[in-house]
Amino acid sequence: MKKLLLVTALFSSVACANVHNGFYLGAGVGTTDFDDDGLLTSSSAAITTDSDNSYKIIAGYQFNRIVSLETQYTSYGDTNIKVHAPGQGMHITAGKIEQKTFTVAANLGYTFDNGLRPFATIGLGSIDYKMGDFSDDGGVIRTGVGLEYTPQQLQGLSLRTAYEVDNYELEMQDVYFSKTYNQSVGAWYLAATYKF
Repeated sequence: MKKLLLVTALFSSVACANVHNGFYLGAGVGTTDFDDDGLLTSSSAAITTDSDNSYKIIAGYQFNRIVSLETQYTSYGDTNIKVHAPGQGMHITAGKIEQKTFTVAANLGYTFDNGLRPFATIGLGSIDYKMGDFSDDGGVIRTGVGLEYTPQQLQGLSLRTAYEVDNYELEMQDVYFSKTYNQSVGAWYLAATYKF
């Protein structure tokens, strides 16, 4: 009888552990936050930026309550550059910046029994950067924090809110000099994922 109870307890613990692992896919939408590190504000004209929404496609594998490995494709939309003519009340659209990233990150957190999972992400990726006729690509460092909720009634479905930012260096060359800008683009977003 004791052996039967021991085997039952062992299989129950394995079954409970398996609830927290598996592949997941999802998508999200959010607002874009862009910091140009003074690239646009270095001119004497008054310049502002206005960013579109960001969109994410998420795929990953959760190993246990704590660790997931996650890939994301993020399109940060267009950041419109506007020049302001003082005294005339005019706003002229001077161009736009397009940024898209692909990242692989560790998603580290803890899944509580009530379905809540606070988490942080850290990883590496690549960026595709376009501003008018200028285009560049390079590496990014991804960091972020968020909160995920998996309702017990909807097994496999998770909802999350998070802020994630991609940091990168942009080197601009002129005839006389070259300068490196430590820029970042991020997003506050809401997403839904489904674990298989």
